Parts: sequence; structure tokens; C-alpha cells
Amino acid sequence: MVDKDIQEEKTGDEYSDVTAGRGHTKIHISTGKVVLNNFLGGLAWGFGTVLGATLVVGLVIFVLSKLNSIPIIGDFINDILQGIQQPITR
Repeated sequence: MVDKDIQEEKTGDEYSDVTAGRGHTKIHISTGKVVLNNFLGGLAWGFGTVLGATLVVGLVIFVLSKLNSIPIIGDFINDILQGIQQPITR
């Protein structure tokens, strides 16, 4: 009875059983492929996060350096920029 409701979608050596009305899918993929896929996905996510944060911080510093000429907040921004550009000494 269940065999009539099962559809198999095959892609290479991986396949999934879709049972009608159950609301879930059984996927038969080797554990090594899942681990490798998740590891590479995590590396890509981490690299993208670091790259995006670098671009945002660089853009903020660029905008702050352009606002340095405004009389009221120029001194405040100048102090911030000097604090960012000073090397950290211990």
C-alpha cells in the first residue's frame, strides 16, 4: 500500500522518498557528503560575514572622514578617527 504512494527522485547515487500525505521527505545522502556540505557552507557564511563587516566599517570610516569639515561635529568625528587610526600599545 505504501509502495504505490512513494515517488523516487534520483540524482546520481542520492535519492529521496516522498510519501504522499506524510508531510516529510526521507533523504538518503551519505553522512560524509552532509558533513562536507555543511562545513563548506559554514566557511562561505563566515567569509561572507567578515567581508561584509569589513565593507561596512570601511564605508563608515570613509563617510566619517568626509564629515570632518562640518563645524559642530567635526571635532567629535576627528577624535573618533584619531582613536581608530592609533595603533594599540600595551
